[in-house]
Amino acid sequence: MDTTPAAGPPLRERLPGYLAAFGIGLAAGAAVGVIVWLATSARLSDAIGYTYSALGAVLLLVGGVRGSGYSGRGATGRGAVGRGLGAAGEAAGPLDQRGDATRLDPVERRRRRLMAPPNPAAFWQVVAGCAYLAIGVMLTVLLAAPAG
Repeated sequence: MDTTPAAGPPLRERLPGYLAAFGIGLAAGAAVGVIVWLATSARLSDAIGYTYSALGAVLLLVGGVRGSGYSGRGATGRGAVGRGLGAAGEAAGPLDQRGDATRLDPVERRRRRLMAPPNPAAFWQVVAGCAYLAIGVMLTVLLAAPAG
């Protein structure tokens, strides 16, 4: 098991928090589904199922972006400096031979994204998104109104 500081605590310590967040999401999705059911003519199982499906889709997107390396400080190569500006506020050029410009060239940015450290929270966010999506589909398909 990797015990580097970037790896964080082991899964058995993080799992209760992830399960609690998943349970809160289930309760919040059900509450929003009930509100949709009361406000529309949709059936209760459909309203809750579509809410869970939407929540799952959002979690899949957000977790995928967080885990891909395209978000956060490592994606742009800029630390605390502004968007494309150097420390003094002037426009920063591409990374030069000495490496003292604040903006990196496109190849270096791509290399940093591909070498981004693993993000276990983003992985579990995608897993939760898949679970919510599966629950939503099951509610809408298995509890569908009988034809006729």
